[in-house]
Amino acid sequence: MLSCLAVAILPFVGSVLSQTAGSPYDYIVVGAGPGGLIAADRLSEAGKKVLLLERGGPATWETGGTYGPVWAKGANLTKFDIPGLFETMFTDSNPFWWCNDISVFAGCLLGGGTTVNAAQYWIPPDSDFATTTGWPSSWTNHHLYTDRMKARLASTDAPSTDGKRYLEQSADVTARLLDVQGYRRVTINDSPDSKDHVYGFTAFDLIKGKRGGPVATYFKTANARPNFTYKQNTYVLNVVRNGAQITGVKTNDTSLGPDGVVPLTPKGRVILSAGSLASPRILFRSGVGPSDMINIVKNDVAAGPNLPPQAQWINLPVGYNVSDNPSINLVFTHPSIDAYDNWAQVWDNPRPADAAQYLQSQAGVLAGSSQKLNFWRAYGGSDGKTRWMQGTVRPGAPSRFLPTAPHNASQIFTITIYLGTGITSRGRIGINASMTALPLVTPWFTDPIDKVIMIQAVNDIATNIRNVPGLTLVTPNNTTTIADYVNNYDNASLGSNHWVGSNAIGAVVDENTKVFNTNNLFVVDASIIPQLPVGNPQGTIMSTAEQAVAKILALAGGP
Repeated sequence: MLSCLAVAILPFVGSVLSQTAGSPYDYIVVGAGPGGLIAADRLSEAGKKVLLLERGGPATWETGGTYGPVWAKGANLTKFDIPGLFETMFTDSNPFWWCNDISVFAGCLLGGGTTVNAAQYWIPPDSDFATTTGWPSSWTNHHLYTDRMKARLASTDAPSTDGKRYLEQSADVTARLLDVQGYRRVTINDSPDSKDHVYGFTAFDLIKGKRGGPVATYFKTANARPNFTYKQNTYVLNVVRNGAQITGVKTNDTSLGPDGVVPLTPKGRVILSAGSLASPRILFRSGVGPSDMINIVKNDVAAGPNLPPQAQWINLPVGYNVSDNPSINLVFTHPSIDAYDNWAQVWDNPRPADAAQYLQSQAGVLAGSSQKLNFWRAYGGSDGKTRWMQGTVRPGAPSRFLPTAPHNASQIFTITIYLGTGITSRGRIGINASMTALPLVTPWFTDPIDKVIMIQAVNDIATNIRNVPGLTLVTPNNTTTIADYVNNYDNASLGSNHWVGSNAIGAVVDENTKVFNTNNLFVVDASIIPQLPVGNPQGTIMSTAEQAVAKILALAGGP
């Protein structure tokens, strides 16, 4: 899986090879996703000696990536630089960026999910850090940390360098549909706490028509510091611990230390930032979590010998409390729509004028990903809880949702309805005998009230289409009720890959993100977020990381 990456080793990777094998670090950060990148940057900024370990390789051209479309050859652009290639992440014949030992889509490369997602970027509202959503009271004043994030990474809803918006027909049609339902148009990130009956253009963390995110910002500043070391293509197996004390991490790279073990300084700390599925796996392999998961590790020929003695196992609900947005796709047609060939041509044969415009100035359709409009609405449930619906609009449609009945394929667009904050359904993350990380219990609609709200939300969209002349719902068609459509929806298509909660704060980690019953092991990634944010989680994850690393640095006893 990593062979495609090995040809593009970063020029700065040599810095780790210049270290003495077994050289100790103040902080070892595992995983170069948004949590790990922000943690490593802020820790190195504070003068700590930091090692950042990433199991994958480079992505954007600036970081040593080389994998790009033929039409962009010579332009110093990769697949991951060009926002308009987002849809091809799921259709490419050479998808080396997906983790091959995680059963759902997870990015194994520099930047993690922020390098392979659509780059939707929502500034977190107060509810994302409220005690009512599971956060300790010490986390509720998130604005200082959110402002730090915004200062490093601004949002834009017009990512083309010429300031114009492109391919917005689906946004225009959907706005007409929402106007008759009492929605109002806003610039979403100007008012993060206004999320009921609002819509606006999709906001991104793209920079000058290219993928931005923490790789283009936090990683860049960290990498310039002599006390920061980055090592890619390095798989972390487990932390090495003696009771509550972690002494290092075990990797598959023996150049980093005897038997691949990288040691900590006497007061050093480890931060797991491998994501909502991989961080739990590292904990299981380190003797932390439910006994059924640790026993799977114990029975593994390779992993078992690295476990601490059973008397030192730490029983915590790692992998429980997992949430992910349930999502339902509706496919429409309208005469004004340009479906953009359903994004099928952008890798091999994009429209020549669009390719030329992008290569010349990073402007035009390809300067943004496929999402064009987002909207939100609050729904009250019969249990007295409020659940938040989010809608996302894009031209084209996922192939598995294309109608079998005759339709005009050049006029299709999709509205995806998600449920977020307030849903009560939960699942469980674990591992199987092959050490693959996977959902053991899927978290969608385990509470029937969540499904009732979803049916209501989808109905509210579908039953108003008569108010927009020319608008036709083609999936589901007029022979299927919305209730039947949702009830019979393929479970494999329900997820959104917005997993949170598997190492929830208050259950697995304390308010400083330290794993309970350990002295110096922390988790900083989406897994500590106790409940789904109101919108796509990238902004909330990064604000979480900013606050977490500040708390870790302020905690007594560290390096």
